[in-house]
Amino acid sequence: MQISWSKVEQNIIVEGWCPTVEQLELRATLPTAEDQLQENQSLNAQLLLNYMKTNSCSTFPQLNGQLELRASWAASIQHTVLGQVEEACRKSLLEYTENLADDERGHLRSQCEYFISNKEDDHRVFQQIRRDIINLARGMRTWNKDYPLKFIQLEQRLQEKKKELPIITYKEIKHISTDTPKPLSEEELILFLEYHHELRSLVYFKDLPENIILDTQWLSDAFKCIVTARKFQASTKNQKKWNEFYHTGKLSYDVIEDIFKKETNILYEHKDYILNVMEKFDIIIQSNKLGANKNPYFYVPCMIKAEPERDIYEMFNVPKDIHKRSTWLCFKFRFLPPHLMNHLIASLSRKYTVAEVVDSKKKKRQIALFKGTAVFELQHETTKFRKLFVMTCPNVIQIQVWEFGEDIKRGLYKYIADFVTGELNTVMHTRFKMSNVKFEKTWECGLTEPKCVTGSNKFMEEPITEYQCDTCKIKHVFIDEWSNQQNKAPTLPQISGKAQHVSGSSSCIEITSQSVQVLVNTVSEEPPRKCNRREVQVRVKTVSEEPPRKCSRREFSKEEINFTKMGIIVLNILADALYDLLKPDKPNLRPRNDCDITHLYSEHRKLNKHIPSNSWGGTWQTIQNTDKAIGDDIERIRLTRNELQHSKTFELGDTRYNELCVIIAELLKRFDHHNKRKKPYTDELNDILADDVVTDENMKSVKNKICGKYA
Repeated sequence: MQISWSKVEQNIIVEGWCPTVEQLELRATLPTAEDQLQENQSLNAQLLLNYMKTNSCSTFPQLNGQLELRASWAASIQHTVLGQVEEACRKSLLEYTENLADDERGHLRSQCEYFISNKEDDHRVFQQIRRDIINLARGMRTWNKDYPLKFIQLEQRLQEKKKELPIITYKEIKHISTDTPKPLSEEELILFLEYHHELRSLVYFKDLPENIILDTQWLSDAFKCIVTARKFQASTKNQKKWNEFYHTGKLSYDVIEDIFKKETNILYEHKDYILNVMEKFDIIIQSNKLGANKNPYFYVPCMIKAEPERDIYEMFNVPKDIHKRSTWLCFKFRFLPPHLMNHLIASLSRKYTVAEVVDSKKKKRQIALFKGTAVFELQHETTKFRKLFVMTCPNVIQIQVWEFGEDIKRGLYKYIADFVTGELNTVMHTRFKMSNVKFEKTWECGLTEPKCVTGSNKFMEEPITEYQCDTCKIKHVFIDEWSNQQNKAPTLPQISGKAQHVSGSSSCIEITSQSVQVLVNTVSEEPPRKCNRREVQVRVKTVSEEPPRKCSRREFSKEEINFTKMGIIVLNILADALYDLLKPDKPNLRPRNDCDITHLYSEHRKLNKHIPSNSWGGTWQTIQNTDKAIGDDIERIRLTRNELQHSKTFELGDTRYNELCVIIAELLKRFDHHNKRKKPYTDELNDILADDVVTDENMKSVKNKICGKYA
């Protein structure tokens, strides 16, 4: 019997890749017909005997017996070949993924491994996939959850509407929701849209509520029009602007018109909304300036192919001085998602102005936005004394500040480091929930060439004053412009007593018989227009009590740092949110210092104003992602606090820490909207998440406060 080798080769292509010929030299390893016949002789005889038992001898032609033997032998050959093909595919896959980082292979499931032919359907494989999907679905929180009948009616109406239009206005969907046997209130409609947005069955944004996209594929196709815009260049009228778009990523209004006019009418009608959504996703960045015809233009980071024509330091005439170039602050990833740099550039461009440089050859100004590189103005556009240099290298995002005025000082750029850290955490853990992506902050001498930066130096708990530079081969003073560690002080519980103001300062000293508490209003080093005030509490022992001693420091594990930071968030920010929510309804409420989460939760439950969706006393399993009432967030705060209190080791792993950060960030946004606080809770959250310094005093204070009765 001859085996068709071409058919075997056609069955080994898996998910767009194919093992090498060397790995699949099955021709040499296949058994000969004689060997295979000998191996299966007893099996064939048994098959023949079983067949004869179920059929009379008179109706059993000899020819059929021969065909049965050959069919069994052929099936055995095919089974052996396919088994060896799968084994070769598995071996090739292991070799392909051998050098991948853990983060890159984190989404792979060894228990869900399938080899699917792209030539023939194997129903057994697809049946196994169906069973695995069902098993995974049964483990989800939303499995077998009651679904409001009102939602089903509206869902059916929208499915019919989707066949006509891929996008409708909020006014239209509101009319549809009221024109059903069980009409939806506006609050129920918002809940419906948010729920189905999480399921990805439609697209709805609170900050862009005028339209709802019913067909998510239509939105994806609209995005594709920009990224694959070359096919829309039908004329030479705007050729220069098109070439500029391909090279520098500058998307002018005329190019936008060329793109959308070639598409359907409905796409052109909603082009402004589509551009707003693309800007929300950081696919495009709107320029701070208007074009010559007063129409806006954008930059598309993923389309930028231009690189600096010469050394970036020469382009901006940056002094080669350790007092004018900051040390490199490096964000080192085990795996850096390619799009993360684009999101960071978009965030920085919304806060700062992209710097401009004069092109001496073309005799015109161009913005300093290049492939993987950008420069921003940190001060007024007229003075331009301070610039931020951002660039990416393999698995590293690195930033540096250039000073053209004053010398660099300790803690001068802490606000920049905090902003970048907060934005990266927001993109990774809040917007895209990339819980497996992590980074660590390191630094390197500012005179190191950008492409040679490795971020080899780690920030130490104990402040240093100088270091030996591997680049310059000399000793440098360590300025610590990014973190200002020496000015940090632990936050401890407040002490009751009479407060006295110190003449000529903004400090307040609170005196008791045992200690002195100093409340100092400190101002960050950020320029005045972006000044933030925060309160730092320092407890100082009096001279009569005991002589001064050094603050104890030790190395903390990542899990201990996570627990301490989460404890600070719970004890301060979340408790503040509950207190601010309760205060309007309880005029005689105790002072904030006398109210912990246990007391505040009890008062909210007695008041029974903000009732959770699943009643009081719920669990993480009963609270769904779509439960976004204020009462649901009160329950989430209680559960988070109890989870920390239940810990016996006072440690919190990275995975759970990131999950809680996402949950807390979302609920604080809702509290910001409801409580209308002057300083948003989310800003305080970002401040704590960006602060990597933890002391013994911080940890002891959190442990002492966390220990108590469950709420």
